[in-house]
Amino acid sequence: MGGALGLITGLVLISAASAVTIFRFAFGRYLSHDQLLELESQRQRLLAQNAELGRLELERQTKDHILIGRLSDLDADEGKYFTDYQMQQALAFLDKDKLPILLSAKCTHLGCTVGAQVDDQGRILCPCHISYFDIYTGQPSAGSPAKQPLPHLSWVVKDEKGNVVAMKMSGDPLKGSLDAQDPDKLNVFLVKDRRKET
Repeated sequence: MGGALGLITGLVLISAASAVTIFRFAFGRYLSHDQLLELESQRQRLLAQNAELGRLELERQTKDHILIGRLSDLDADEGKYFTDYQMQQALAFLDKDKLPILLSAKCTHLGCTVGAQVDDQGRILCPCHISYFDIYTGQPSAGSPAKQPLPHLSWVVKDEKGNVVAMKMSGDPLKGSLDAQDPDKLNVFLVKDRRKET
């Protein structure tokens, strides 16, 4: 009788352990209330990121001008990151003539994002494999792993009423002037270069 009782008890324990294992496999491990809240919070953050990414993509598909910021927000020593029309990182600087410089922040070596800090020689650094790029020409320094320049991007500056004050299409000379303009009242926009679509 004791042996039969031991056998039955053993079978019940094995069955219970198997049932718990099967339940965990099918339904996952039990999560505490705090763990469930953290998972929901992560899910909400991912949904918000996806929504913002979708908004950026739609904006870049439908708009010829994308606001980068006020001209007075740009700096000669540290670039401002923004997303270009290819959904890649790009940088905006202010040159010595107080005009915008917009260029790709995607290193032409292996695609890393270059840094925003300008050194005393007017260069920015890609930290992945140590390539320096001149912000005025986009050219990499001699001996850098990168051999191709960072492409410059087209821009337009508009006043508060939306009138174009100055424009620089990539590869073209400057049109207009910012002389006697208040930089706090001027906005810099990335411009879609329709010439590249043909």
